[in-house]
Amino acid sequence: MTIPPEFARSGPVSLCWVSERSFQQMHMLLVRSGKFLVAMAAIWAVGASLYIFSSPVSVHGKTDLLLRDSSTVVEAFTLEQSWHEAQGLWGILWLVFFSGLYLLADRVAWKGNRIALAITSVTAVALSIVTGFSIGSAYLPAAFGLFIGKLMFLSSNLLRAQC
Repeated sequence: MTIPPEFARSGPVSLCWVSERSFQQMHMLLVRSGKFLVAMAAIWAVGASLYIFSSPVSVHGKTDLLLRDSSTVVEAFTLEQSWHEAQGLWGILWLVFFSGLYLLADRVAWKGNRIALAITSVTAVALSIVTGFSIGSAYLPAAFGLFIGKLMFLSSNLLRAQC
């Protein structure tokens, strides 16, 4: 049985070396877990956008009907429309924007840019909370995963400073 070179040491193994080794392993575990959570948040955001786009939207409204005897009748109606019909191009652009923001966060996480990840994740979480009563509620699990992934990245950076 051969010993891998990173574990082969001449002389006795010191406690400092063991703790340094465990810090490095913990750092790598936090980085990989953070990347995984950010990737899952991006997948959730794209799935939420596709779900919102493909779901029918109920539109409620009222119409005033003018009768022959000059009286008006108010009639309430409910329509089932597609997302594009109900929201128009702006609705589709918002879905693309949310998905793109989470995909951008995933991209900068895999590149290891912590500052850009912090900016994109704060922006994504804030927009998901602000739009929480409309489409943002579908993105809240992704925002939570992105926030936890960002915290893992930051804590791994602090752990690397101790190594």
